[in-house]
Amino acid sequence: MDVEVEETFLSIVPDAEMMGEKDASVYPLFIDPPVTWGESERTLLRSDGYEDYAWGNGEDDLGKGAGKCGVWNNYYCGPGYVQRLYFEFSPAKLKGKKVLDATFRVTEPWAFQCEPRWVDLVRTKENISSSTTWASRPMGWDTMGDRHVSAGRGDLCSPGLPNAEIEFNDNPDESNENLTPTVRDFAAGKFSRLTLMIKAHDETDTAAWKRFKNDAVLEVDFVGIPDKPTGIGLVTGSGTVCLTTESNPSIVSDPTPLLSATTQTKSGGEEDAQLRIYFDIDNKKSDGSWADTSAGNGNERPSTGYVADGKRQTMSWSTLTEGTLYRYRAWTQSYYNGGKSFLSGPSNGSTSGFCYFKVDPTAPRPPNIKLNIPYKECLPNDCPARGGPGQRSAFVLQPAAGDTGVVSYQYTLSGMSTWPTAEGATALVPLVPSRPGTHTLWARAKDKVGRYGAWNAVDFVVAAGDGPVARYHFDEASGAAVDSATADGKDDATLSAGAVRTDHGRRGLVTHDAKGEPLASPAEDKGLELNGTTGHAATAGPVLETRSSYTVSAWVRVDPSATKTVSVLSQSPSSPYPFTKKYSPFVISYGGKWSIRAFSSEGTFSREAAAVEAHPKGVWTHVAAVHDATDKKLTLYVNGVRQAEVDAGTPWSAEGSLEIGRVMYADAYTDSFKGEIDEVVAWQRALTPDEVHDEARLLISGQYAGTELIADWNPARGVDGGAVNDTTSGYGKRLTLSGATVAGEEIVLDGVDDTATAPGPLVDGSGSFTVTTGVTLDAAKLLTKDIGYIGQVAGQRTADGSAWGLWFQLTEKQTVLDEETLEEVTVPVGLWHFGRLEADGKFSSVASEEVASVDSSARLTGVHDSVDGTISLYIGYGRNGDAKVYTAKIGSGDFALGKAFAGGAWKHFLPARIAEIRLWAGAMASAEQVETAVGD
Repeated sequence: MDVEVEETFLSIVPDAEMMGEKDASVYPLFIDPPVTWGESERTLLRSDGYEDYAWGNGEDDLGKGAGKCGVWNNYYCGPGYVQRLYFEFSPAKLKGKKVLDATFRVTEPWAFQCEPRWVDLVRTKENISSSTTWASRPMGWDTMGDRHVSAGRGDLCSPGLPNAEIEFNDNPDESNENLTPTVRDFAAGKFSRLTLMIKAHDETDTAAWKRFKNDAVLEVDFVGIPDKPTGIGLVTGSGTVCLTTESNPSIVSDPTPLLSATTQTKSGGEEDAQLRIYFDIDNKKSDGSWADTSAGNGNERPSTGYVADGKRQTMSWSTLTEGTLYRYRAWTQSYYNGGKSFLSGPSNGSTSGFCYFKVDPTAPRPPNIKLNIPYKECLPNDCPARGGPGQRSAFVLQPAAGDTGVVSYQYTLSGMSTWPTAEGATALVPLVPSRPGTHTLWARAKDKVGRYGAWNAVDFVVAAGDGPVARYHFDEASGAAVDSATADGKDDATLSAGAVRTDHGRRGLVTHDAKGEPLASPAEDKGLELNGTTGHAATAGPVLETRSSYTVSAWVRVDPSATKTVSVLSQSPSSPYPFTKKYSPFVISYGGKWSIRAFSSEGTFSREAAAVEAHPKGVWTHVAAVHDATDKKLTLYVNGVRQAEVDAGTPWSAEGSLEIGRVMYADAYTDSFKGEIDEVVAWQRALTPDEVHDEARLLISGQYAGTELIADWNPARGVDGGAVNDTTSGYGKRLTLSGATVAGEEIVLDGVDDTATAPGPLVDGSGSFTVTTGVTLDAAKLLTKDIGYIGQVAGQRTADGSAWGLWFQLTEKQTVLDEETLEEVTVPVGLWHFGRLEADGKFSSVASEEVASVDSSARLTGVHDSVDGTISLYIGYGRNGDAKVYTAKIGSGDFALGKAFAGGAWKHFLPARIAEIRLWAGAMASAEQVETAVGD
C-alpha cells in the first residue's frame, strides 16, 4: 500500500485489489504502532569526581563517552578515568498498558577503534538526580543486555562504520537479558522510576571507549489492559437490570434474553485498543453446582473484528429453560498479536457480583411505567432535560396489557440502595430526583400468588437546578471579592481591615479548565484569611431571602490558635423586627463541633443542627447548611456527609448583608472568624443531599478536582539539622527526625526505632484527602521480620490507634534465582495497603494487586473520597482495582513516617528509605489528575 507523509500526519492508501482478494473475516485490520518516549533525566558520572547532569552532545555533536578514557595505540583520550552514562525514564507513557516487548535505543556516533567491543545496558535500582555523584552513584545492578558493536568511525574503517542506533532487546538465548520483564514491572508500578546505565563491559580496556548521544529512547510494544465492563445487565425497556443476590433473581419473560455490556480498559490503555466482550451464562444444577450454558451463536461480541474502549455490545442467548436459575457475567478481552492472543479483564462475577435471573413467561410481564410532569421518558431520538433536583413529581405503575392478578410493585431509582414496595394493581409513587442528569427507574410487578415478574426500565433526564445566587472564589488581585454568580445580579463582598487574600486557596494549583483542557500556565488559587478580630467580608445588601428555602456552603480552615466560637456565614437583618434587637436568622459556626444554628421565635439560637463528632482545627473542612422552607427543616453537612437535622421554626426576612466571618447578635457583631475561608456559595433553594455531595467534591472538571497541597517534605531541599522543612506548601509544618537520618536525598529508617513525625492533624481524616510518597523497602532487614509483619510507611493517628496510613505487609519469603549471580537467594514478598489497621490487627484497606517491590523506589498514592465514602490506592499511575467502601476516622494526633500507633504504643517500624511525602486536602478525581499532580 502507498504511504503519504505530510508535515503533521501520515496517510496510508490501501491497495483495493489486494483487499478484494482477502476473505472478509480478516477485517477490520489494525495497525499497531509502538509507544516511544525519551528519558526525563540524564547524568554523566566519572571516577575522578566529575559529573554532568543533563549533559549535551557538545559542539561536535558526538555526545559523551562511556568506558575507560585513557591511551590506546598512541591515541590519547584522557588520564584514565572511568565514565558511565545514566538515563532515567518516567512510567507515564505506560499507564494502563501491559508491555509485550521493550527496546532501548541510543545513537553511537564515535568509537575509539574499528573492532567491536562489548557495551552493557544495566538497570540501577537506585535512581539519579542533579546531586548524584560518583561517590553516591546508583547501585543495585541488574543487566538488561549487552551489544558487541563499533560505530561512528566512518571511512576510517573498512568497511565503513557510520553512526548507528544501538538497540538493546532481549536475546532469548541469554537468560540474564531481561529488559522486557523489567519494563513490564515498571509499567505495573512495582517501582516508580527506571534508571538505565550505559557502561563498557570491560572498564579496564581503553580500546572500548565509545561515545553516545543524548537521544536515548524506550520503545514498547503493548496491549491495553482490560477492565471490568460497565453497563452489565439484561436489557429491559430502555435500560438494563442486574440483581446480584441468588435468592432474589430477576425474572425475564423472553427465553432468549438480550444481554448488554460495554468494553472498558484501564485508564491509559484506551490507545489503539482492540476489544471484545465475552458473555457467559451458567445454570444451577440440582446438586447445587453450576454448569456452563451454551450461547448457541458464540460468546464474543463483536464476533468478528474489534471495537474500541467504551463501546456497548449486546447479544441474544440461545433458548433457555423455564424455571432454571441462571447467572450472567461478562468481561473485556483485549487482543494483540494479530488477534491470536488476548488479555482477559475482571468480570462482574469476580467483583460486583453475578446477575442472577430466571425465565418465567407466565409471571407478570414488565409493567407500564408512566412519568408525571415535568419528567418525560427518553425515546431513541427525544430525551429532553426537565424539572430539576428536588422538584417533586410522581410516576404511575400499571400491569402490562393482558396481565391480571397484580397486587403490588417493587421499584428503585438510580442512586437508591433500597427496593421499596408500592401496593395495589395501579400505584402512584412520589418521585423526587436528587441530582441532574440521566436517571433510570426500574419496576417489576408481583401477582397474587407471590411471584415477581420481569423488570421494566425507563430513562429520563433531570435538568440542572437553579444555579447559585452568589459565589466567591477570592482569587482577585485586590479589591472586593467578586460574585461570579451574576444571573440574579452582582453581590460583590467588600473586605474589611483584617481580611486579606492568601495563596492558601482550597482549589490549590489549578492546572486544567472546566473542560479538562490544560491551562497555558497553571494558576495558584487564593483564599480569604481573617484575623479573628476585625476581619470579615460583607455584601452591600441581602443575598438570600431567608423566609424561603436556601443553601449556604464554604470551605473553612480554623486557625489552630483559635480559642472561642467562630462564625463562618450569616446574613444580617436591616431592622430588629420581629425582635427588639437585631439577630442574624442563621449562622454556620465552629466551637469544637460544626453547627448550623437558627435564631428561633423564642429569641435564642436554640435550633441547632450540630456535627456528630468534634472536628479538629487547622484542617480544611467543607461545611454546608440547607434550609428547606417547605418541610421547615434545617440540615447540616460536613465534608459532604449529612450530620444532623432540626426543625427550622418560623423564618423571617433578614434584609441586611451577607456576612463572611461574623454574626450579628443583639445589635452587635460577634464570634469573628480566625483562619481561612474559601469557595463561599449561596443558593436560593434547598439543595438535595446529592447536590451537596457534588459541591463538596470541588470539581473543576469531570477528571480534575480542587486539591490544596498542605504538606510537602523532600529531603533533597528541606533538610534543617534534625528535621525536614516543608519549603513548598506554605503551611510550614516541620518533620522532625528521631533516629532517622538523611542520606542520598532520602530519609533512612532502620525498622527498629527510627521515625519522623510532624504535629497533627494535617488533614481531617473524615474529609477528602490525597497522600503520596516514594518509598524503597530494605529487603535485607525485612527478611529479619516474621511472616505477617506490618510496617507503616506514613499515616495519621487517633488517640488510640490508626486514623489512616500507607502500609507494607509481609506475606511470605520466597527462594528465587539471582539473575546476576545465578545463585538462589531469599527475598521478602508482601503487599502495599492504604487504609487503617484496626485494633484487632486486621486491615480496613485497599491492597495492591501486585506484590510490592523491594530495594526499588515505588510510588504510592492514596485517595480518600469522603463524599463517596471510599478509598483508592494507586501504584505508579495505575489504580488498583475499584475504589473500596471505607468508614473514616477523624485523626487528631501526630503524622508519622516509619511507625504507627497501636495498642497504646508506637509500633510497626518500617525499614525503608523515603524520598518525599506530600499531602493534599481534597480527593484527586482521576488517574489523569494523579499523573498530573503527583508527577514522576
